Amino acid sequence: MKQKLSRPRINLFVTNMIKKIIILLCFVITHTMHSQVSEVKEEVNNAYEYYQDAYRYIQSASSNISYAFDASSVDEIQSYASSAESDLSSAKIYVGYAEEDADDAEDEASNLNCDDAEDSASDAEDYFYTAKNKLSYAVSELSSASYEDDVDYLADYLNNAKSYISEALTQLNYAVDQLNYTLKDINNCGVPSEASSYYRSNDTPACDDLLSFIENNGYSKGSLSNYTLDSDWLYQVKAYDYEYKIYVVAKIKKSEYSYQTNTYIFCGIPSTNWSNFKNGGYGDSNSYGERFHKYIIDYKCDCY
Repeated sequence: MKQKLSRPRINLFVTNMIKKIIILLCFVITHTMHSQVSEVKEEVNNAYEYYQDAYRYIQSASSNISYAFDASSVDEIQSYASSAESDLSSAKIYVGYAEEDADDAEDEASNLNCDDAEDSASDAEDYFYTAKNKLSYAVSELSSASYEDDVDYLADYLNNAKSYISEALTQLNYAVDQLNYTLKDINNCGVPSEASSYYRSNDTPACDDLLSFIENNGYSKGSLSNYTLDSDWLYQVKAYDYEYKIYVVAKIKKSEYSYQTNTYIFCGIPSTNWSNFKNGGYGDSNSYGERFHKYIIDYKCDCY
């Protein structure tokens, strides 16, 4: 009578060790992904902060150019042009830092094989590079203006500088948008964030829920009260930063003479738009209401 061959038993100790190794490997892989995703986000955050520094200097330069046009003597015009040149030289340095951080974010995303995030970071880097070049051209024009005695030539140099500054700001806006895309793409590729999960489970969320989510999880970027706004229809405007995106919550009067309001939320506001609304960009109206229409109102959230 043939005996049945029994299957060899794997030692229980070995089995448990294999399980532990698999669990450890999963932990290490997950931890590494978290770490790499965090590094991409950190580089993007650094780039954004350098952009903000650059933008402040650009605003100062634009103001000095405005003063130059209003100046009554050639010496004053030259002095304002020189100050604007100094401001833009500083702005160019910070844009260069932002460009480097965007390049680092691209490398980190590449290490994660996150192609979309890598492409977005690369685009941001390119836009920062172009903006830096435009600022260089503006600096050159202002340098010429600071030594020019002919009023007509002075006006040409100043106008040329204004044009280059405008082109640089356009490129910077594009760069910031690409930074935002980088964050969105890296979340989709790596470890999903709470916000990403929220939007995936709420393709068209209720406005009240979205408002509550942003107010509870976002970081305040500033608030303007009824007294500051001095508007027939705007009662209060607050801005929040969540995952490097700006959300604006506005209380709008039901009528010119009423203190009853409706609340609206606006999503994905470019940082320059918020800054221009709050502080006024070059050539902007002094009216907060007009600036709200120009910079904020087209970004109403897709909610119900």
